[in-house]
Amino acid sequence: MKQVLTVQDLSCVGKCSLTVALPVLSAMGCACSVLPTALLSTHTGFEKPYVRSLTKDINPICAHIQATGIRFDAVSVGYLSDPEQVAQVIALADRFSATTIVDPAMGDNGKRYSGITEGHVQAMAVLCKKADYLLPNVTEAALLTGMPYEKTQDIGYYRELLQALCDFGAKTAVLTGISYPQEQTGFMLMEKDNEVFEYRADKIPGSFHGTGDLFSAVFTGGLLKEKTAPEAAELAAGFVERVVAHTPKATPFGVEFEAQLPWLWENL
Repeated sequence: MKQVLTVQDLSCVGKCSLTVALPVLSAMGCACSVLPTALLSTHTGFEKPYVRSLTKDINPICAHIQATGIRFDAVSVGYLSDPEQVAQVIALADRFSATTIVDPAMGDNGKRYSGITEGHVQAMAVLCKKADYLLPNVTEAALLTGMPYEKTQDIGYYRELLQALCDFGAKTAVLTGISYPQEQTGFMLMEKDNEVFEYRADKIPGSFHGTGDLFSAVFTGGLLKEKTAPEAAELAAGFVERVVAHTPKATPFGVEFEAQLPWLWENL
């Protein structure tokens, strides 16, 4: 069984980050270990959550894990609560020499998330340059590469962002949450050979929390099940599409992915 360590925040209420990654990766037949970067009473889709950064705990946890001799086939990184954690995660990836998948959770809709500073962006860029697979949305891709965030976007703009991400250092870049004409959404993927793979699906009205984390988890599991990057991304997008379609309405609690896990297993 492949071993994966997922590094991101833990929300007590609301399906996102670790509360998505752990059940999904486990359902895909991976041995999933976790390293929380912060503890939140709820995710930030709820008002004024209690947040406790776990920066001081990361190094002691990693040191003990390493001392046990445990090895990981992949390290999947999501939200980091402060810039200092970036250096810790880089050291962690170097310790285990594992495939590194980074979802640089820093912003959306042209804006940084609350608490994400320019220093955070610069530190995250160092980690992303070392990533084997990079999964930003359009806002995060613009932040990382220094390209402007265009309110009016087209295929040419997305290709420029992808090329900048690959030039930036990523072996494979997946640009998520992009908008296609005719009310479609999806992703575009570029590998080092500059070949581009696209996925399109009809948009479903509403703002659904945790779908990016869901995509990242399934993508990681797909890679560990020996799928190519385009195959893993297509599986992830198809699962997210199915989950959103089977979620009656958008709420802060997140999408109802649990009932769709058998479909995910059947389509590995």
